[in-house]
Amino acid sequence: MTADLFGIFVYGILIFSVAAGGLILSALVGKRKKGFVKEEPYECGVPQIGETRTEFNVRFFILAMLFVLFDIETVLLAPYAATFIADVHEGKGIEYLTEVAVFLAVLGFGLLYAWRKGVLDWNVPLGHNPDEVVSRVIAGEADDSAAKKPVEAAHGH
Repeated sequence: MTADLFGIFVYGILIFSVAAGGLILSALVGKRKKGFVKEEPYECGVPQIGETRTEFNVRFFILAMLFVLFDIETVLLAPYAATFIADVHEGKGIEYLTEVAVFLAVLGFGLLYAWRKGVLDWNVPLGHNPDEVVSRVIAGEADDSAAKKPVEAAHGH
């Protein structure tokens, strides 16, 4: 037990030493050029045009979070799928299958909730019920609430 912990401790010290050594060596040996181009927030050889802080639609971030959620789901299900046959032979197949079914049901309800809230439909304004928007479009009414609101610049600029 202590031998295992000692090995992990030595491994952690080794990792920390390599990382710290690389940073210290880079600071001692590396060139220090400062100038206008180096002080730019994005250095790629193309001059900056316009404002760097732009406003993005919040749906990009929500979609990214949903992607990460289902990506993690895939990572968590891969080991289960790889060992399912062995689990069936051990007599735990139904138990594990039930656990995975509950896991998938919770994620499915989350996806259904996001879908019903209109997060996945880019034609529905956020915060509006998709059914109401569809009924307004069918009735021929226009939603002027977005046109009446003043557009605020990102980050108070």
